[in-house]
Amino acid sequence: MAAQNIEIVVHRGANALAPENTIASTDSALKYGATWIELDIRKSKDGVLFNLHDETLDRTTNGKGRLADMLAKDVGKLDASSWFSLLYQGEPVPTIAYMLDYLKGKAKVFFDVKRGTPIPALIHLVREKGFADNSFFWFADEGMLREFITLAPEMKIKVNAGDIDRLKYWQAICKPSFVEIAPEKITDKFRKYCHKHGIKVMAACQEDDTSQFQLVIDKQADMVNLDRPEVFQPLLTKKQNAGY
Repeated sequence: MAAQNIEIVVHRGANALAPENTIASTDSALKYGATWIELDIRKSKDGVLFNLHDETLDRTTNGKGRLADMLAKDVGKLDASSWFSLLYQGEPVPTIAYMLDYLKGKAKVFFDVKRGTPIPALIHLVREKGFADNSFFWFADEGMLREFITLAPEMKIKVNAGDIDRLKYWQAICKPSFVEIAPEKITDKFRKYCHKHGIKVMAACQEDDTSQFQLVIDKQADMVNLDRPEVFQPLLTKKQNAGY
């Protein structure tokens, strides 16, 4: 029996190949089989949503301070790539609107919704750009999750859970479509429970460690959330070509 297909979800784009959260890292991820691109949602002082992981601009741009304290027009002037390599000099901090326009027809979107994000504005943008059916959302803040499912009950939610009991906690609050879990915690019982309830199992393999990639395949995850698609894709292809 042929190996299953595992959907590749990229965390900040293929960020070992290009500067994170930019069009360049997105293109690199798509090149290596990604079907989902993670976008980190943060708001400027005047309410424009940007794709930036950190609360501050210091680490990944030539700017300083909190994004929330800057106007969008000033954020748009920043270089979000020279810190990574001069080969990418001039890559901007992209707005979420621009990212969605760019990804239309190329990939689906995983929204990591940071604290302070205006939920109604995000929902409006996602619907306007045609991604309501081609996305899912994760909230570190449970209060924001509750607000979101009230305003957009039709949109898909991802939760984090290490076992069935924790997943049941989230099921009492919302209807998860995806659950993220460490690959070593995926059991047959957990996977069967998820599939019975229409939930896809996404293995968490973020950061630069690729040592668990084979485990993700062996555990038969539906999806994997990672930073290194250029390492994972050849492993998956090798398994599929082997026909088992």
